[in-house]
Amino acid sequence: MRYLSIQAKLLFYFGVSLIATLFLMNEAMSNGTLETQANPKLKPLDSILTYCDTKEKIAKMATQDYRMSLAAKGTIHNHFHKELVETELWINPSNNQWAIMFKYRDRDLSCIVGGNNVELYTPGEAGPGDEI
Repeated sequence: MRYLSIQAKLLFYFGVSLIATLFLMNEAMSNGTLETQANPKLKPLDSILTYCDTKEKIAKMATQDYRMSLAAKGTIHNHFHKELVETELWINPSNNQWAIMFKYRDRDLSCIVGGNNVELYTPGEAGPGDEI
């Protein structure tokens, strides 16, 4: 590399640093890890929109405290099709409350967000979003 011009050397170093950065970003995005805390500081549900705790406590909250029933569920994958999170939609039809629960796959952690006045629609060939 002694006989290369300064521009060629700079281009080479830039290329190497770009490849290293992309590799490190790809590794960080693909492993699906979250920062962990030994004892997470939890806030009351009425002061925040999202509440996280163990899978068992969140499921108990939805079924026993809010008397909701499972309406739908699916999974969230990363770009390598690795399953990261299972999502569930819970509904209490007697008072129109809803909640979406996120269950992390590799740890005992679930988060829930919910609200009132749910409106249900039947999926069809052409829904409200398909109009032109």
